[in-house]
Amino acid sequence: MKRPRKSAKKSRRVKMIRLWNYPEALRAVPYLRSVVDTLRNQYLDSLRHRLTIKRLSEQKADRSTLIALDDARKDLDRAQDAFKDSHRELRRIDVFLLDPLEGIALIPCQKNDDLAWMVFEQFDKDGVVGWRWHKDAFELRRPLTELPGSAKTAPSGA
Repeated sequence: MKRPRKSAKKSRRVKMIRLWNYPEALRAVPYLRSVVDTLRNQYLDSLRHRLTIKRLSEQKADRSTLIALDDARKDLDRAQDAFKDSHRELRRIDVFLLDPLEGIALIPCQKNDDLAWMVFEQFDKDGVVGWRWHKDAFELRRPLTELPGSAKTAPSGA
């Protein structure tokens, strides 16, 4: 009797994400700033190379334009690979990039047995600016004083 063939479709693996607490997130802020800043710069490089490719593609196809176009495509590939590597670095520690240009990342945490997210903002002096429930709108920021382990008494922007 023949064995049934395994499905060509890969089984989806369940990955447990690490839930951070507030003190851990604060200790990670310098590292997160470094990685998110790198991601932002690599993303901007990719955008710049795409624009160069678009502009070169619209020009008359002579030898120098074709060489410059090829170089720009190679530069784009390198920039995209560097972005993917840095993005993997964030995902390894279970931090999720929301917006590379604004420098916003989400750090998973738990509040009242439910999934919540601490919001990291690259350009804020504190780094971790608030939190939100998983189902909240992306723009919503709840005060950090509501998180367990937060010793903050008032937001720094007040």
